[in-house]
Amino acid sequence: MKKVSKVPLSELQIHPKVLSVKTYQPNTFMSYSIKHFGQMSEIVVVEREGKYYIIDGGHRYYAALDVGTPEYLSCVVLDIEDAEILDVRITYNQKTRMHMSEICMNIEHMLGLIGTNQGKRNDLLGMDNLDDDNEFGTAGKNRFEIACMQSGLDFSARTLRKLMAVHDYEKSDKSLGLIEGINNGTYKIDAAFKLMKSKICKEERKRKKKQLEVDRVNSNVWYEVFEQSATDLSSLKQLKPKFAMFSPPYWKMRKYRNQSEIKYGQEPTLQKYLENSKRIMNELISIMDDNGVIVIVIGESYKGGYKSITSQYELMLLDCGLEILGVCEWVKLNPTPAVPKYFFRPANEKIFVCKMKDAQITFNPKMTQTKDGDAAIKKSQNGKNGKKRFFYGDNETIISNVITTPTFNNNEYKIYDPNFTHDAPAPMEIYDIFTSSYTQPGDTCIDIHCGSGQGLEVFARNGCNAIGVDIDPVSVEFCKKRMKMVIGDSAADENEFKQAA
Repeated sequence: MKKVSKVPLSELQIHPKVLSVKTYQPNTFMSYSIKHFGQMSEIVVVEREGKYYIIDGGHRYYAALDVGTPEYLSCVVLDIEDAEILDVRITYNQKTRMHMSEICMNIEHMLGLIGTNQGKRNDLLGMDNLDDDNEFGTAGKNRFEIACMQSGLDFSARTLRKLMAVHDYEKSDKSLGLIEGINNGTYKIDAAFKLMKSKICKEERKRKKKQLEVDRVNSNVWYEVFEQSATDLSSLKQLKPKFAMFSPPYWKMRKYRNQSEIKYGQEPTLQKYLENSKRIMNELISIMDDNGVIVIVIGESYKGGYKSITSQYELMLLDCGLEILGVCEWVKLNPTPAVPKYFFRPANEKIFVCKMKDAQITFNPKMTQTKDGDAAIKKSQNGKNGKKRFFYGDNETIISNVITTPTFNNNEYKIYDPNFTHDAPAPMEIYDIFTSSYTQPGDTCIDIHCGSGQGLEVFARNGCNAIGVDIDPVSVEFCKKRMKMVIGDSAADENEFKQAA
């Protein structure tokens, strides 16, 4: 039988049988804990002739004597014979291991962080920068160290702080089962903390992306289309577009209507084509925002054999001072039937994604569903030591740099004017992938070979201002008609462009 009583410190002493097998030394950490946090668990005693003899809890007793408090200690009083004392002591020292969640609650008590205000508790714990040993919030690193010692935890104060961060997180979201995983040995504390941070980061990214979609819909935008050559864009310099995307005429592929004297794309030599391309690119760069992104869709012509056009075009972009972020492969589901001699039917083109030198850009990548469609902790390959490793896998992932679409759908522009024709419009899906990934609502975007206005419509639908440039008056007139039907009478202020000019 046992009962719990408050026993005066003066009436307690260590049982002689315990002293015969156990020597007690001063414990500074225990004294500190008793002084600042009080008694956390009962002492086990037996009663003999009005005196109470301790059989388990001697360190707490001596710590209380050392600091002079508390006046009374909470004791479990057992009704056993002296012959049973050492056996019972062994039993108490072989207690079932506490569950990790219970340890966390005890730590909260020790640190004095019990409450309902999540944010305030995080401030106290110094959760903003958990990898910084100098940032431990109001709780203080020494208190975490004391809590480790008092609880018998064999890890650092920083590790304890990570454990408490996971514990705090699971008060509102236990879906990952991290504390349980730590308890059963599936995860180390550091690994569980990283899994938690990964989920928080990905959820925040989703939240921002949803807000971005709302902002795009609610953004007030304008457009303007200019009938002019892309070889001189100086009149647009003050507009500083943040994003440019276009598909230039491919060399030796088509003869476009109403071309200027340079007849871009029909040059007698590839070298001349590249020179004109560089001239146009330098003009575009001269009007771009310092943090601008430029996307170019271009392919080989295969006329007269393979000429390595895209490779040389890439070198031209570097020579213009652009930084190439990457190259996407655009695979067309319904490529044109042109088949070069001695080679397979071409079905791919290149998409160069560049930025201005030293530009600071935003990137909100287009996402796609994962194969399993689950957001959960998933197992990765085992480490070199054979230990299991895990990661937080979202239900969506960034698309690859291999993009597969049809070439284009005539209905994308025929709905605005069934009589209008264009030889080679890029599909709106291609424009949307890059516009949504590299722009923010309110950005100004430009297509310097706007043709049928695919890009202009996508810019506007992504909450961006749209500028179109084309040498063909028929295309310019159609683009104006299209944009008016898409967003209404939202042409840019004419005075603004006069000032820009």
